Amino acid sequence: MLSAGMASAGENGTFSESVYLDEMPVVLSVSRLSQPVDEAPAAVTIIDRKMIRDSGAWDLAEIFRLVPGMYVAYHASNVYTTNSTVSYHGLSDAYAHRMQVLVDGRSVYSPLFGGVLWDDIPLALDDIERIEVIRGPNSASYGANSFLGVINITTRHSAETQGKFLSLSTGRGRGEAVARYGGGDGDFTWRMTAGLRNDAGEEARIFDPIKNDTKHEANKQDDKRIRQLTLRADYHLDVRDELELQFGYNGGMREEGFGTDSFYTRQKQVANNFQLVHWRRHLDAGGEVGVQFYHGYEESRDTLYAMPPYTGLSFNAGVEAHRYDLEVQHIFSPSEATRLVWGGSVRLDRTYWPLYLNRQNSFDFHLARLFGNLEWRVKPEVVVNMGAMAENNDFTGTDVTPRVAVNWHFSPGHTLRASHSRATRTPTLYEQEADNRYRVPLPAPYDWIVRYAVGGLKPERIKSTEIGYVGKFSRLDADFRLFHDELSDLISPHNYNPCNPTGTLPMPGGFVLPPNVPVGLTAPGVACYGVDSLGSFNNGSAVIKGFEMQLQWRPGERTRLIYGLSHAIVSSPNENEQPYTNSVPTNSHSLMLAHSFDAHWSGSLTGYHVGEVRALGGVQKVDAYERWDGRLAYRFRSGNGNGELALVVQNLFDARYFEYEAVNQPPGRTAWLNLKLDI
Repeated sequence: MLSAGMASAGENGTFSESVYLDEMPVVLSVSRLSQPVDEAPAAVTIIDRKMIRDSGAWDLAEIFRLVPGMYVAYHASNVYTTNSTVSYHGLSDAYAHRMQVLVDGRSVYSPLFGGVLWDDIPLALDDIERIEVIRGPNSASYGANSFLGVINITTRHSAETQGKFLSLSTGRGRGEAVARYGGGDGDFTWRMTAGLRNDAGEEARIFDPIKNDTKHEANKQDDKRIRQLTLRADYHLDVRDELELQFGYNGGMREEGFGTDSFYTRQKQVANNFQLVHWRRHLDAGGEVGVQFYHGYEESRDTLYAMPPYTGLSFNAGVEAHRYDLEVQHIFSPSEATRLVWGGSVRLDRTYWPLYLNRQNSFDFHLARLFGNLEWRVKPEVVVNMGAMAENNDFTGTDVTPRVAVNWHFSPGHTLRASHSRATRTPTLYEQEADNRYRVPLPAPYDWIVRYAVGGLKPERIKSTEIGYVGKFSRLDADFRLFHDELSDLISPHNYNPCNPTGTLPMPGGFVLPPNVPVGLTAPGVACYGVDSLGSFNNGSAVIKGFEMQLQWRPGERTRLIYGLSHAIVSSPNENEQPYTNSVPTNSHSLMLAHSFDAHWSGSLTGYHVGEVRALGGVQKVDAYERWDGRLAYRFRSGNGNGELALVVQNLFDARYFEYEAVNQPPGRTAWLNLKLDI
C-alpha cells in the first residue's frame, strides 16, 4: 500500500492519491514495492486470471506468447527434459537462461543448464492469481540472471480457493484432471490441489519437412505423464503477523531424444518438489518486514543407451539438485515523500551430476545478496526510483547492478518514464564447470569429450536505457516502450580440441587457457577424442534496440481487446559465427479479443504473428508464421456452485510451421473440451 504523502495525478491538473489507485493497476514486482503501474521503474505486462482463461493456453509457457517481445517455442530441446523455451528479446538457446522466473518469490531458474523447466513446475494454471512480466533488465531487484526480464507468478491466497473445484480436459493427444479442495476458518485457511496430465506432444512425423532426410522427417519423442500435488496454508497469527506455508511436487515419465541421435530414444523419470515458509509482519504507515525460506529439489533418473556401433554401452545421465534460499526484506517510509525497501539473501545450490561434471561428489555453489530500492516523490507529479543489488557468488565474485528511473505524470492519466539500468548474468553450472565425456572401450579405449569448460568466465553484462509512456484514454489503456540495450561479455560455446597432445590448446580469438587447465584429459592407456568439443567463452557482444507497445481496449462492458507489438533489431559482429543478429524476430504481434455474449455464453479469439528467427543453437533459420486459437464457453449453475464447459481449438487453420529450428514442429489443429466445476 502507498503510505501517506504518496500522491498521483488527479483531475483538473491537480494531483490526488485516489485517481491512479482507482484507475491504474498496481504492480508488486518491479521494485519490490506496491506501486501503480505508471510509477514503476520499468515496463510491465500484467496477465490476470481472465486473460489466462481466455487465451486457451494448455500449459504455462504458452501464456507468454501474449507478452510483447517474448519468443516462445514449443518443445525446443531434446536434452535433459523436453521443454518449451520462453525468452525475452531472443539471444537464447533452448534453455533461455537470460531471464529470471519466480513463483511466489521462489526462483525456479534451474541451476544446471539455466532457464526454466516449464512442464516440471509444481503449479496448476487454475491456482494462479496473476503474472507480472517485467520487460527489461531487473538485476537491481532480483540479482544476476534477471538479465533481460523477470516473470513473477503469484498464486491465489488459500482464503480465495475455499470449497471444491474440479477441472477435466480431454482432446486430441491431451487429457488432464485437476481437483482442488480448500478449507479452514477466518484465521487459518488451506488448500490442496492434485493433478494428472497426459500429453502426447508433437506429432510423430513432421508435415512437409524442409529436407528429405531422416533427421528432418521425424519429430522428437516428447510424450509426458505429469503428476502434481501442491499444498498452501495461510495463518493470521494476530493482527500484524501472518504465516504462509507451501509444498509442491511434480513428477512422472518424460520421453526424450531423436531417433537419429547417438543414443536411443527413451523414457525417464523426473521428480521435483519444494517447501516454502514465509513470515510477514505488517508495520505502521504501510511498512512490512518479512522472512522467507525455501528448499527446491530437482531430480532426473535417466540412462543413455548407445546406438550402433556401440550397442551395449550405457551412461548414467541422472541429476539431483538442491537449492536452499533464505531472504529477509524490510519496507518502511523514511519520510512522507519516500519509501524504502531493503534486504538480503543467501543461497546454496548443491548439484550431483556425474555425467556432465565428471565427478562422483556434489558441487556446491554459494550466493549472497544485498538489495535496496528508494521511491522518492520529488514533486506530486514526479516520482524517482533508485535501486541497486550487490551480489557475490562463487563463479564471478562481486558485482553491483544499479537502476535509476524517473516517472513524470505530465497530464492526468498520462505518464512518461525514463530509466537506465545495469544487469549481469552469472554463468550456468554447465558453462562454468562442464566436463561432459563418454568412456568408450571399443575398439580401443578412449574418452569422447563433448564439452569441457575452461573456467574463468566473467558475467555477461548489459546497459539498458528506455523511454516509456503509460496512458489512459477513456476505455483504452496504452503502454509504449522505446529501448536501447548494450550487451557485452556474452557467453557462447565454441569448438576447440582439448586433447591436443602438444600441450598448446588453440582457443578462439587468441584466448589463453589458465595454467591450471590440464592437457591431455586422459587416463593412462586411454586415448582422448575431442575434435568437436565445446567450451564457453566471453567473446560475444550485441546491441538490441527497438520499441514495444501493448494496448487494452474495452469498447463495452462485455468486450476486451488486447494487442501487443514488438519491433527489435539486433546488431552484432557475430563473433565466432554466433548468429546474434538473427536470434530475435524483428516483428511480432499478438491479439486477443474476448467477448461475453450473455450471462452464459462467452468466446475469445487469439492470434499470433512471429517473424523469422534463427535461435542460438538452431541449425537453420525458421520462417515467420501466424497462428489463431479460439475458445467458446458456456457457464451454468451446478447445485450451489458454478460450472463451465469450454471448447478450445488451437491452430484453427491447421498452419504447419516450425519454432526454434526446423525439427520443432508444433501439432496441427488441436482441440479439447474442458469442464470446470467450482462448488
